[in-house]
Amino acid sequence: MKKFYIVTPCYNGIAWLPGCVRSVVDQVIQGIEVHHHIQDGGSADGSAEWLEQWESQHNNLPGYTFSYESAPDKGMYDAINIAWAKMPENTDITAHLNCDEQYLPSVLLSISKLFVMHPKAEVLLGSYIILDKNLHYICHRSPVLPTLPTSWLNCVCITNSSFYQASAFRARQMQYNTKWRCVSDLVFFRDLVRQRVQFHCVPILTSTFVCTGENLAWSDRAHQEWLSLVPDAPAPFYWAHGFIYRYVNFCRRCKNLMQKNPRNYSIYRDDVAQREYYDILKPSAKWKSRKKAYTGSCRLQPSAD
Repeated sequence: MKKFYIVTPCYNGIAWLPGCVRSVVDQVIQGIEVHHHIQDGGSADGSAEWLEQWESQHNNLPGYTFSYESAPDKGMYDAINIAWAKMPENTDITAHLNCDEQYLPSVLLSISKLFVMHPKAEVLLGSYIILDKNLHYICHRSPVLPTLPTSWLNCVCITNSSFYQASAFRARQMQYNTKWRCVSDLVFFRDLVRQRVQFHCVPILTSTFVCTGENLAWSDRAHQEWLSLVPDAPAPFYWAHGFIYRYVNFCRRCKNLMQKNPRNYSIYRDDVAQREYYDILKPSAKWKSRKKAYTGSCRLQPSAD
């Protein structure tokens, strides 16, 4: 039996929160137990009320427990740290999933098996699908093993497809640096590389990430914070930044050539208690124009293949 502890930061995320939560609860299967904790920053959009109702209706289901706290925090990364500090001692694997992200079906079962297959791995990195704000497919991305050159000024890992061995998580005292409001994930993974944490890339699709247009990573503040990282960067890493960025994307595309392209994906839309399945008309590892839709018809049942 593997016990997962999944944390989700939330602030006025009612548009995305139900889908995220439902994508976690349906991971429960024989051999998998899940505790999902939501750390809400005092939302005023109905998120807290929805969480209260969900807890009253779904807490202590077989293999699933749920908790939440609604209180002020110092931003998303502080909320994640607060939630991780509540992690039960018997946790085997932990991860965090933002409100605008969802797990794909049976991902946690696959991750538990992969940790057994790779016992030295402290962090597993999987692939993910990028969606537009209408939940239509844009592209999919494979993980790239982080190194000091690639991770010093680039965020080569994405949090929604990263999973941590709980014993290593505690031993390494992993947490986000709340000095940064937008680029703390970049600093987080860079610091793990500096600690020589054992990363391992796995060839499975784990989750979906929504490009809402309001993501912190593309804000003006994120750019200013990134500029403040530059003075501490070793000169070769800074001067070669453009080349390194293109090299990482090249590695992603090469890895995708060795993997089967996804032909469909399934997500929860709004507060509907059933996944919707979408065909992918043109699977690609290249981020295409957001104006183009690459998603086919929607259905409520998986295809025969």
